[in-house]
Amino acid sequence: MEPIIGGYEGWWNSTPVSGDTTGLPDETVAVRTDTGEIVDASTRNASGQAEAVHPDDVEYAVVTDPAWPKQSVVIIDTETSEVIESFPIDSTGEPIA
Repeated sequence: MEPIIGGYEGWWNSTPVSGDTTGLPDETVAVRTDTGEIVDASTRNASGQAEAVHPDDVEYAVVTDPAWPKQSVVIIDTETSEVIESFPIDSTGEPIA
C-alpha cells in the first residue's frame, strides 16, 4: 500500500484569529520534490478562512525545478508560482524535524 502524504499545516494555510490575511496566499499546493506530484492543497474563501481541498481540485501545472531540495515537499503559491516554504520528508511523507 502506498503511503498517504499530505495534511501539512503551516503559516501558508492558517486562518489568523484577527482575520487579517494580508500577505497570505489564496491558494497553495504541496509538491513532492522527488516525483513532482501535488500531494496537498489549500484555498482561502472570501472571508479569508483557509481550507484543505483535494489536490485534483486545484488547476495548477507543476514545473519542477532541479534546485528544489531533495526528498522534500515544497509549498507553492499558485498565483505567483513561487516556492514559499519547503521541508524535508521521510519515505512516508512525514516531515523530518
